[in-house]
Amino acid sequence: MNNIDAAISQATAAAANIPQDNANQNGGAVATTSPNQGAVAAGRPMGLDDAMAGAIVVDEWLKVNEHGLQIGAKKPLLEEIKVRIDLSDVAYSESVKYGNPATYRKTYDRVMTTDGSTWPQALSEARAVDPKARPYKSADINLELVDDIKLKDETVSAGTVLGHSFSTTGFKSFAKLVKQMTKDGADPAGDTIEVTVGYIEQTSNGNTWGILDFRDYKVVG
Repeated sequence: MNNIDAAISQATAAAANIPQDNANQNGGAVATTSPNQGAVAAGRPMGLDDAMAGAIVVDEWLKVNEHGLQIGAKKPLLEEIKVRIDLSDVAYSESVKYGNPATYRKTYDRVMTTDGSTWPQALSEARAVDPKARPYKSADINLELVDDIKLKDETVSAGTVLGHSFSTTGFKSFAKLVKQMTKDGADPAGDTIEVTVGYIEQTSNGNTWGILDFRDYKVVG
């Protein structure tokens, strides 16, 4: 069984278990996904947790390529920025990429995708287009600027919140930060940190791109 077959099997099993789990938790009401991941049980109004599951509220998006960091469409590119990250606010996910131009499908619970399909269905559709397609770990993070950033024609103020979703290869740099924090006795699930974010150039099969690099963190909350 290859990676995507295993992922489909796991997702199908998870989807099959959800109705009974929710029936036990909600007095017989049946939901299609976990209540904590945005499910709406039959006969139950949507709550705040449902509405906010997977929601990303940011001022700008932080982009990265092999030449540096970019805040939205602003120029010039940056070598590094200092940011504050509330790690309790990180939204972990699993994604799959396939096709040309690329299509991305994402799930926060391995049951339903953000576009309303089931995760097993999304994985099957990905494999139908690209037999080599496989799910990868990702996360959505909010990065709050610690200092003002002076650009060519404007200044991006401290306190501006930048959003970033990790690419197929980008999550490994964040995982490295998490492992280092764990080794140091910090809490990567709940601490607030200040950290310098730069970039690392990546190359493979004649292609070049960039991923975020997290350096010199300190716990501030």
